[in-house]
Amino acid sequence: MVYVRQKAIPSWKKEWVAEFTELVKKYRTIMIVGIEGVSAPVLHEIRSLIKSRNGVLKVIKNTLFSRVIDNVKDKCKNIEKLKEHLRGSNALILTNDNPFSLKLFLDKNKVPREARAGDIAPKNIVVYSGNTNMAPGPILSLFNKLNVPTSIKEGSIWVTKDTVVVKKGEVISQDVAELLRRLDIKPIEVGLNVKVAYVDGIIINAEDLELDLEDYRSRIAESVRNAINLAVNAAFPTSESIKVIIGKCYNEAINLSVNAVIPLPETLSMIITKAQVIAKTIADKAGLK
Repeated sequence: MVYVRQKAIPSWKKEWVAEFTELVKKYRTIMIVGIEGVSAPVLHEIRSLIKSRNGVLKVIKNTLFSRVIDNVKDKCKNIEKLKEHLRGSNALILTNDNPFSLKLFLDKNKVPREARAGDIAPKNIVVYSGNTNMAPGPILSLFNKLNVPTSIKEGSIWVTKDTVVVKKGEVISQDVAELLRRLDIKPIEVGLNVKVAYVDGIIINAEDLELDLEDYRSRIAESVRNAINLAVNAAFPTSESIKVIIGKCYNEAINLSVNAVIPLPETLSMIITKAQVIAKTIADKAGLK
């Protein structure tokens, strides 16, 4: 039995599908990102960051975006594979950026938020010494409970010593979360969970978008050193190797001149010194004075 829809498709759904169909056609790179646990204010900040790079971030409805994929699959090779990642709460980033560059940008621009009880500290969380601009009151008991030393000066609470209230990897308690909130310390960095990218007909999974820049820098530096070493040893002049080649040739010419006793202005004193050392050695062995 074939299911026949009884109600007409709402106009807003048709408009949504039409809008996203045009967006997918317009941009070179499509990235699906998970937004579970990302608050609306944080999402708004990330949307502004994407916009600054001439991109678009849109929250999507999985079933409707599946319709969009069906609309463009004849023109966009392999785009149907994106359906495999349409689970949970998602958003779409559309841009003409390189997807690897976009992933690095997202990783570097995570948005700080307040700590919540149960969060895991991503690093040592420190309450630094100084004026809290908070009036003395019941909050003092919270400072004392968490072993944060304080004093009262000029009508406000001052922290007298930098204090680690939570170590990296530890669970943040309700008391710590409350103190950090009152001090306006936001230690938790929130970002989008990149699931997959699509560019020029190619599907790139999240793990393949991870780049270890330090490793790449190290490899490039090693390759440059090896290339210069090869150019020097092969006497192949380049802008990077010519000075080293000339220096190497000069030193070899000096050594040849000295060892072959070919007097040159640069080597005459070295030849004489070498001859004197040899003569003295022979005289000593022969017992001559």
